[in-house]
Parts: sequence; structure tokens; C-alpha cells
Amino acid sequence: MNQGYYLYTGNYYWTMSPSNFNNTYGPIVFCMWTSGYLSGTYANATYGVRPVINISSDVTITGSGTINDPYLVEGA
Repeated sequence: MNQGYYLYTGNYYWTMSPSNFNNTYGPIVFCMWTSGYLSGTYANATYGVRPVINISSDVTITGSGTINDPYLVEGA
């Protein structure tokens, strides 16, 4: 368990990473539990989604991420 992890929110949510595929029950994706524990669970449950993107290290990011001051990614 890692409650100090930067994506820890205290809520259940899916990651975008598949974990496995079960021929009977379908896809299994990684889920972050409220305890901070990461494990695979069936994709038919109803949790939130926290997509993650990877960007180049040579970009500049400004803004606070709010509706009035959205993030702006500039460069490469």
C-alpha cells in the first residue's frame, strides 16, 4: 500500500493499463483502491477513470489546471 503516491485520492479508480484477460468474465484492468493498494479487477465494475499521459521532458507546462487557468503545454 502506498498512500503517499501522487495519484492517491482516497477513491476507487481505474488506470488505463490492462492487467489480464479472463475468457469467461472479460478484461481485467488495474484499479487503485481507497486504501492505496493497486490490483487487477474485472472491467465491469463502476469506478472512476484517471487517465495518464506521458509528455516529453523538454516542454513547458503553465497554468493551475482550473477552468479559468487551464494547463498549457508548449514546446517540442
